[in-house]
Amino acid sequence: MTRFEAGSTCEGTLGNESCTIRSLKKRSFQRVEILTFIDPLCPECWGFEPLIKKFIFQYHEYFTFRILLTTNHDTANRCQFYRAKKIAEEWDKYARLTGMCCDSDVWFENPPSPYSIAYAIKAAEFQGGAAGQIFLRRVREQIFLRKQGLNKFEELLEVARLAGLDEEEFSNDYHSCRPIKAFQCDRKLANELSITELPTLVFSTPCNDSEAVKVNGHYPYSVYVQILTELLGEKPVPAPTIALTDYFRQQFFLTTQEVAVIYDLTEEEALKELRKLQLQQIIEPVVLKSGEYWKYTDAVK
Repeated sequence: MTRFEAGSTCEGTLGNESCTIRSLKKRSFQRVEILTFIDPLCPECWGFEPLIKKFIFQYHEYFTFRILLTTNHDTANRCQFYRAKKIAEEWDKYARLTGMCCDSDVWFENPPSPYSIAYAIKAAEFQGGAAGQIFLRRVREQIFLRKQGLNKFEELLEVARLAGLDEEEFSNDYHSCRPIKAFQCDRKLANELSITELPTLVFSTPCNDSEAVKVNGHYPYSVYVQILTELLGEKPVPAPTIALTDYFRQQFFLTTQEVAVIYDLTEEEALKELRKLQLQQIIEPVVLKSGEYWKYTDAVK
């Protein structure tokens, strides 16, 4: 973790941003701001999903949350030179380490393009931060869990429909230069903040005399709660847990690991609860070579 005095932001209208570094003393946010830097195709970032989901679920009232995209250059090069085997091995390794299942065969059968995926996510964000986050999740579900490369625009448009976006607006934005400029702004900001490891979270505070905190990689959940507590100057109260059925109704797809982390269960306990919902025909399992995930039965196909 790194503390630093200088903050950085993108200003202006979407697609016409200018990235600048500014002093944190000029911040006037009422809540903590969290910038999360990820690569949508990065297996380490996918493995981080359960923790960040839990953090947002429990403490979303105490911070604003922005996802910024950058690319793992090695991954981009490997895609370019069809080094699918090494990427697939990385996916399988992190599936074992994190418990977040995925199907690495997508790299042999229908490898996704890092840049077209990033541009699509930025296009979705023009409909609002929440819309962008939902679209990002649906994209990752299609790639990591459902083995879809999303190399055709029609496939991306279908994901936009699943995410509840305005499809015509998404199409217009995707085919403009705005997503490219927005993505370039994200990468410039990552460079200004010396983001060298993914995922990375940058916490900043509205307090005039406080520093920002940069957290590289994975830490225990308690570390993120402690940072939030220190920046707020008080202990945040977690939101009450909702029924697992209701959470599936919101999310559509969840892995066993996500359920275990979010509900503070062991993997065995999580599976027991999931089997109960399966018997009630509320969810159904989808088996992959690295594990299984669970699909809400009323989810849009």
